[in-house]
Amino acid sequence: MTQVAILNIGDELLIGQVVNTNAAEMAKMLNSEGFDVTETLVVGDKEEMIVSALRFLMQRADVVLLTGGLGPTKDDITKKILAREFGAKLIEDEKVLNHVEQYFKQKNLPFTSTNREQALVPDNCRVIFNSVGTAPGMCFEKEGKVVISMPGVPFEMRLMMKEVIAILKQHFKSEAIEHRTLLLSGIGESFLSDMLEEFEAALPKNISLAYLPKGGTIRLRLTCKGEDKETVVSQIKSQTERLRSLVEKYFMGFDCDNLAQTLAERLLQNNKTICTAESCTGGNIAHLITLVAGSSIYYKGSVVSYANSVKADVLGVSKEDLETFGAVSEQVVKQMAEGARRLLNTDYAIATSGIAGPTGGSSQKPVGTVWIAVAGKDFCIAQKHFFATSRDNFIERASNQALLMCLENVK
Repeated sequence: MTQVAILNIGDELLIGQVVNTNAAEMAKMLNSEGFDVTETLVVGDKEEMIVSALRFLMQRADVVLLTGGLGPTKDDITKKILAREFGAKLIEDEKVLNHVEQYFKQKNLPFTSTNREQALVPDNCRVIFNSVGTAPGMCFEKEGKVVISMPGVPFEMRLMMKEVIAILKQHFKSEAIEHRTLLLSGIGESFLSDMLEEFEAALPKNISLAYLPKGGTIRLRLTCKGEDKETVVSQIKSQTERLRSLVEKYFMGFDCDNLAQTLAERLLQNNKTICTAESCTGGNIAHLITLVAGSSIYYKGSVVSYANSVKADVLGVSKEDLETFGAVSEQVVKQMAEGARRLLNTDYAIATSGIAGPTGGSSQKPVGTVWIAVAGKDFCIAQKHFFATSRDNFIERASNQALLMCLENVK
């Protein structure tokens, strides 16, 4: 299988100022096309580090893909390094120059000599046109290896990757690869591993199983690789059926990145609608739901009832119950769910009320306590959970648990 290495360049990545999303996106796109990403390196804007990393990766992989360091400022040195490493001189590319000139003209910005340098490219590279930015990509070949440099701006890289993959397919044969992911809830990773020990041991050598826990759920990912697409699809289908039969009790859905996607499919299948009433999760459940394209079909809205006055005046929660039982209670969270469902006229409603911390807890209700309710036409249920963790992780886990509860009750 063709081995690909990724080299991301930029001081901002090393100091944590910018999250390196490029590596993940590139790896996902490459893997889906049958290219094996073997390693990823991140280096700063220092010449010796870039050169060392490039030479190191070229010894170990068939392809090296770089991002970053192609801009017009003095710390953008990738292009000059590549020209020197591949024995090239920089020349002006007329197509790139025209594009850069028009780019600044459309933005009503002056076109400077610094901007003009964006049109300089090594004379022995294949230029990859950048339709949404000013820095072109560059493809080099040397001793059977392919090195391609792209801008570090994520959306520019993303568009350019389509041509990059096409170039790689011209040079290398990609394998067939298939993934199937099963979303599970209600079982710990170690217990699941023990349960699947025999299944995992009996898998063919070209099929692997990965455990991906997150926020109270576990995704089981089966990966199958081979030369023949039809055979790979048949193999993974057979193993997926076997695996599902073993975990049926905990199974929530197939091939979904998150619970909100699974909930979306369930609601659409049953032509049902939903709303949310959130206190401690502060609108995060609404955010997760609306990240799914097309959510306006089944999601009607949210009431972020952080204050007790909003719980009472908007959702109709009893002021007496708020005083007697407190906002973080079964009685209140049920009324929040029922009030939201009534107010927004939906089939289902989710409600949360808890103590995210780090302050605000008590001996009776410590930080990490959360009540979650799900209401439907003929029912309203509530569960108490405790997530002793950081504030942001508490919100994530409470949100996921709320979506899980809803999934268990959407019919």
